[in-house]
Amino acid sequence: MAETILKLDDVVVLRRTDPTGPFGLWGARPVRAVDGVSLSIARGETLGLMGGSGAGKTTLAEAATLRRPVDRGSVSVQGRDVRRLDRRQARRRLQMVRQDPRESLVMEQTVRAQLGHLIRIHNLPDGEARIRRALEQVGLPPAEFLERTPREMSGGQQQRLAIARALVLNPLLVALDEPVAGVDPQLQQELLRLLARVQQERGTAYLLISQDVRVISRLAHRIGVMHLGRLCEIGPAEQVLLEPRHPFSRRFLSREEGPLPPDEDTAGRVFSGCPWADHCPAAVEKCTKERPVAREIAPGHLAACHVL
Repeated sequence: MAETILKLDDVVVLRRTDPTGPFGLWGARPVRAVDGVSLSIARGETLGLMGGSGAGKTTLAEAATLRRPVDRGSVSVQGRDVRRLDRRQARRRLQMVRQDPRESLVMEQTVRAQLGHLIRIHNLPDGEARIRRALEQVGLPPAEFLERTPREMSGGQQQRLAIARALVLNPLLVALDEPVAGVDPQLQQELLRLLARVQQERGTAYLLISQDVRVISRLAHRIGVMHLGRLCEIGPAEQVLLEPRHPFSRRFLSREEGPLPPDEDTAGRVFSGCPWADHCPAAVEKCTKERPVAREIAPGHLAACHVL
């Protein structure tokens, strides 16, 4: 059985709302951007994460990679609570690649300079060899790109460099937040092949966020579906995509007709029961009053629903 790289246990992340009303005295309260999520990811595995805008996917990825503090619950890396680890070293092994590569790159600094800076910060050996290997793995020949700046590159090359920036630190896990959104289909396929190859060669685990079923189905071994900070369902990729069981998953993945309600209708609400209960045709009174616990509905397939 593959080693568990990352485990989240009942993780809660609060987002502070902006005050409203006269003098900003009303309505300022914390909102649970991530509301009691538990999951694990094994070495060499890709967990796909889907859900609507405002579901908490990016916040969850930031918490999982220690880029955002956790307000409740725990994050463990290779079985060790991160609160007992050197935080800088733990963050090195948990990397994140965002949709816009410019968020992680220094646009006016050469590739050699910025990747070399990372190596020195973490006091890693064989810096030049690490940099060259990472660039080669993402299809950026070192002889051509070491002295370039990201501003001198195309958007696709910048995204490859952002992936190389994560790989140069030899991470155990990389959170990929919409890594191929907004690129042309040919480049999208190239980047997906690149990520699959890196995973096969290195055993890197991925937490892949995407709204695109084609992207998720290309890389994910398992899929989780989130709604308003909660993990509604998680299971083997084929089962979740072809036979989603949670009522929200069925609606989100278009297995049932009907538009999704706008997120702003429920933003900031605190749910004692299921956040989908108001829109669920199968809901019973218990659904509005008691939080459903995730339970196994098939081998390795869990859903948080009272009526399943």
